[in-house]
Amino acid sequence: MASRSDSSSEILSGLKDDILWLMILIYSFKVRARLEGLGQWSREHMSIEFMLLDSAVRDIVMRLTALDDDSKNNRSFQTLLSALNRENLLEQKRSKALKEKVKKYRDAANKLKVEHRNQYISHVNTDASVLPRVIDRPVRFQEVASLAVNLMDDFAGKTLRYHFKMGSNESINLRDALQAE
Repeated sequence: MASRSDSSSEILSGLKDDILWLMILIYSFKVRARLEGLGQWSREHMSIEFMLLDSAVRDIVMRLTALDDDSKNNRSFQTLLSALNRENLLEQKRSKALKEKVKKYRDAANKLKVEHRNQYISHVNTDASVLPRVIDRPVRFQEVASLAVNLMDDFAGKTLRYHFKMGSNESINLRDALQAE
């Protein structure tokens, strides 16, 4: 019998939180990447902003690749699909469709792993440069992020809502905000 922490409902809930934080980070990155006030910045301020943007990209890539982790006891799309199948909560047709979508996500995430994480964040060769590349060689994470959000919707069986709450009365609808970018 599955323990509470590896039940499909626990994994689904955790993944929804993971996607929320991913979207908050992408939104924050996009707002900062506007470089508002650039003309008034010192070189130091500009350098720090670029470093923070580069750090945000690293976090985005790590979050996206974590959603592809197929290690036992790690929360990912694969572990959710396995839990749903183990608990007999999916009809065969839906299970097959989700499996195909998970594979599509895994393929896209693997490309991101190879092109960025494995050459720039972890498993870095001794001769590799790890200078900030947010301006001259931006990382194309948008497709993988979009696949992750849509796959989460597919697992939930509905379009999920994600809000960035900054106070009791302030909230940004992240889907709308990111689609407008």
